[in-house]
Amino acid sequence: MSTRKGKRYTTSYKEKQHPKQDPYAMLKAPKGPAICRKCLAIYADKRWHFDAVEAPKLAASLRTKKLVCPACQKTRDDYPEGIVTLKWSHLPDYEKEIRGLIANVETRAVAINPLDRVMKIVRRKKELEVQTTNDRLAQRLGRALVRSYKGTAAYKWAHRDMMVRVTWEGPEAKAKPKAARHKG
Repeated sequence: MSTRKGKRYTTSYKEKQHPKQDPYAMLKAPKGPAICRKCLAIYADKRWHFDAVEAPKLAASLRTKKLVCPACQKTRDDYPEGIVTLKWSHLPDYEKEIRGLIANVETRAVAINPLDRVMKIVRRKKELEVQTTNDRLAQRLGRALVRSYKGTAAYKWAHRDMMVRVTWEGPEAKAKPKAARHKG
């Protein structure tokens, strides 16, 4: 009860919405190890990981449950949680390097969490659009582009932080001032 008269204690914390829930997250974990049919990611001890040695053994075993991991489901259903749009007049000149940067950032992210993946890269006129299975990977890509090529990145989250749109605009060369004419 509040010390002021007429003001009652509220339970507003109960009215708050729950934090982000991934619609592709597994509601019930399988008993024992499981493996993704498509990418051979292994689910064990309540987490996903890659293991090149263990995966063929589990795939061959009849006792291992075979399912589709959330990242492969999102890719199949075309459900990105992050969209990075690259806008830059020099994009065609640096596209190969930028695709390499995207691949390197994805490789580092997959080493930590195999569900963080680039779904696809789409070329649109003067833009490049990168769709990711996770909002954190899209944010990482935006930061990596700013670090490597400068420019600016803008982040816009959708309702309840379910999806992020990152727009990166590359640095444009500033017009050089004309040299003052020297009279002599």
